[in-house]
Amino acid sequence: MINSKLNAILFAAIFLSACGGGSGDQNGIGTKETPSSTSDEVITQVSSNKLGAWLWYIDEASLVKGDHESMANYLAEMGVKRVFIKIHDINYNYQANAISFNGDSVSCGVWQDACEPANLQFYKDKGIEPWAWTYNDIGETQSQTDMLYAAAKVGYSGYVMDIEVEFDGKRDALETLMLAHRDKLNQAINEGLIDESFLLGVTTWGNPSDHSMAIDIIDGYADFHMPQTYIEKWGTQNDIKGTIAQGDCEYKNLGATKPIWHIVSHEDAILDSDKLDEFIEYAGPNASIWRIHTAELATDIEQVNWQQLNYKKNDCSQWSSKADAAIS
Repeated sequence: MINSKLNAILFAAIFLSACGGGSGDQNGIGTKETPSSTSDEVITQVSSNKLGAWLWYIDEASLVKGDHESMANYLAEMGVKRVFIKIHDINYNYQANAISFNGDSVSCGVWQDACEPANLQFYKDKGIEPWAWTYNDIGETQSQTDMLYAAAKVGYSGYVMDIEVEFDGKRDALETLMLAHRDKLNQAINEGLIDESFLLGVTTWGNPSDHSMAIDIIDGYADFHMPQTYIEKWGTQNDIKGTIAQGDCEYKNLGATKPIWHIVSHEDAILDSDKLDEFIEYAGPNASIWRIHTAELATDIEQVNWQQLNYKKNDCSQWSSKADAAIS
């Protein structure tokens, strides 16, 4: 979510969008639907959720908790089910901090903490899925896929690519990158490092049409989409439902057939816990927040209903995935 080209991107926050039907799945997110009073809204009740939170640097001076063990305890107390941990950035001092392998150990430069299996275990011990994420760019394709391989090697539950301005209107470059990552994921499966429960997702613009982003190409290789639906940045805070629905339909119109999990930002401290809860209600049980940041911004996040089990889908909602087999 964070590009070193800070002027080129928006800071992300993520609360995901999904839509439900059926019952029972490997992660325990069973659903049942109850028609609401409006034709475009269906209330979906789930037996559990996979709401998540995002990290950038674990040792930020202003971070609520500055080490992974403390962070795992903190997130578990709130009820967070997934944590998205930055493992690398192709644009950030890359040559000095490139991924490298030495037997069972992995070097990740300034993100070395994110490549230590012991740190991931803190989250797993608390019932939290650790997911890796990184910022992507054109070129250095093998080096970028090494990041995914590193995530598989050290024990992450899944991997999210952050694809933004560099790929606006660049269909061929995007397909090259996506194909290479899918091939690397398959390699890791064939080597027994991971199994098919390890998912590949992509986060990009919440308004992809304005950026000529080839959602159809992403859809051909990724397991799910994560729109950066930044209500604080550009959305309509008084119409969260409509903003999410508009994003869902735009993604579908651009070729998205995979799950759509929205991202919401809380960096500007504009949305209070009630608004964040409303976002989650319409975004679905796989939502997540960008990002765990300063103590000053923590209060709203701490007051979020992380145990939310009732969600409202729109006509374009898509929640089903390998991770949530019953949600469709």
